Amino acid sequence: MPHPFPHRYQVSLSWKEADLSEIASGARPPIGGGSPPEFDGSDPSRWSPEHLLLAALTQCLMLTFLALAKRKPGLELKGWDASGESVLEKTKEGLVFTSFKVSVRAKVPTGFEDEAKRLIESSKRYCIVANALKTPSTLEAEVSAA
Repeated sequence: MPHPFPHRYQVSLSWKEADLSEIASGARPPIGGGSPPEFDGSDPSRWSPEHLLLAALTQCLMLTFLALAKRKPGLELKGWDASGESVLEKTKEGLVFTSFKVSVRAKVPTGFEDEAKRLIESSKRYCIVANALKTPSTLEAEVSAA
């Protein structure tokens, strides 16, 4: 059963060296972060903010579909594979993601194909990550001498 709103989420990030960091949240395994190769990252095996954002969008669309499908008796997901692509460009506003594309291949029981397609399309409207891409962020900073 879901918890009452508002939900709050926390992460921590620790700098390791050069452009490398470690991202953590509670008991979850830490994620190694760093700059992507496109920004001269020192370790291409690390997750970049650009990749994490696209991964969050791709996963959120699937989880939103699953939540919507629970309300449709008989619509049981049999398979889901998705790929995501985003484009970062220089614009007059600075570096901006100008597009996000998620391609989904879903398998459902015979007779539920149209309903599943409709729910996948609805998932975009209800996906909290997709909606967050429209939300401004705030920043607080504290700097001290080492």
